[in-house]
Amino acid sequence: MSRPQTQIEKILSHHSTEAPGRPVEPEDIVEVEVDRLVLLDMAATHPEFMGHLPHRIQHPERIAWVFDHLVPPPTIELATGLAKLRELARRWGIREVFDVGRGGISHPLMAERGWVRPGEILANTDSHTCAAGALGCAGRGVGMLEVMSILCTGKTWFRVGGTVRARLEGKLPRGVYGKDLFLALAGTYGGIPGKNLEFQGPGVAHLAIPTRQVVATMGAEIGAEFVLFPPDDRALEYVRARVPAGETLRPVEADPEAHYEQEWPLALDPLVPLVAEPGRVTRNVKPVQELSHVAIQRAVVGSCANGTLEDLEQVSTILAGRKVHPDVVLTVTPNTSAVFAEASRLGHLETIVRAGGLVTNATCGACFGGHLGVLGDGEVCVTSTTRNFQGRMGSSQARIYLASSATVAASAVTGHLTDPRELLSEAP
Repeated sequence: MSRPQTQIEKILSHHSTEAPGRPVEPEDIVEVEVDRLVLLDMAATHPEFMGHLPHRIQHPERIAWVFDHLVPPPTIELATGLAKLRELARRWGIREVFDVGRGGISHPLMAERGWVRPGEILANTDSHTCAAGALGCAGRGVGMLEVMSILCTGKTWFRVGGTVRARLEGKLPRGVYGKDLFLALAGTYGGIPGKNLEFQGPGVAHLAIPTRQVVATMGAEIGAEFVLFPPDDRALEYVRARVPAGETLRPVEADPEAHYEQEWPLALDPLVPLVAEPGRVTRNVKPVQELSHVAIQRAVVGSCANGTLEDLEQVSTILAGRKVHPDVVLTVTPNTSAVFAEASRLGHLETIVRAGGLVTNATCGACFGGHLGVLGDGEVCVTSTTRNFQGRMGSSQARIYLASSATVAASAVTGHLTDPRELLSEAP
């Protein structure tokens, strides 16, 4: 009898070029066929990429190019680089090009466009590619050498890591969101560098797809290689609504007797709004109420994790009829152009602007300290973006607190870290 497989082990096994379907186990090295590759605008800044371009590539239909980190380009050099990438896409025959203003941040955009599919392998040049796991897709960030391999052969290799199972029970209470769920795990259990994280348990069924996307995306912050949710009815419904009719999906679930290196039980009902203090997320998390003495000058909502329509609705609900504190600058960034348009149609963006917030185009922007509001020396920021290590969003002398978008919005109103439930209780 073959060894029972985890979800990620099954996906890697099915994609093996040497022995498709043969069970794999931790420490194996597996060469795999990659279903889809996403390239980003940052490729223009990598001399090891631009200086060693292949004349032609394999499977251009499997490749998408997304301009998301530095859009619109803030320097002459970057503007010139993007022009070169456009020409390169034409030469290689890549049709899926999401240019400035025509897409958004790669991870939510690819899900939105039906490129993230259960049971498949998706590679991207960004570390938060584990976001694909929200839909049961094995997403992994890769370096430029691996990109070259995929471009030329359609293949790459992965080391099979051990897998941790997070078992969720119950439902998230009002005022508690996906970011809080992730922070609860990171604060309680710490990091798992080189390992994988799979979610199971009855609590999963109660999580909307955007909530799963937040959690899966943030898996990079605890060092996870792959993060996977099961391809349940909710996930399959989301994907089928976005892929061409008649296309076959290949969802993969873990075997019931699969071995996991650790078990992470988490009850959702008792969770409260949480915040990660500056520097890291692992074992560095407290309830927001314990940090209400922390005054802020900057508040940021957005990123591949938390720029969803649901996030913008949370912000709009809290800001309705209120003003951003005079000592605070609030920046809100939708994660795709479609989210921007729908949030505008629903009036969320107008509410944010009337309250004194700034709404930007869909981009990574401030999250990685690229542009659109970097932090200055001594500034204190609360953000629903992805990372809070020193210097991430600008000055190394700034302090970054990581929280849900609702917590960010509530804090922007009061001028200090604030439990969003305090303002939600007063909302209509």
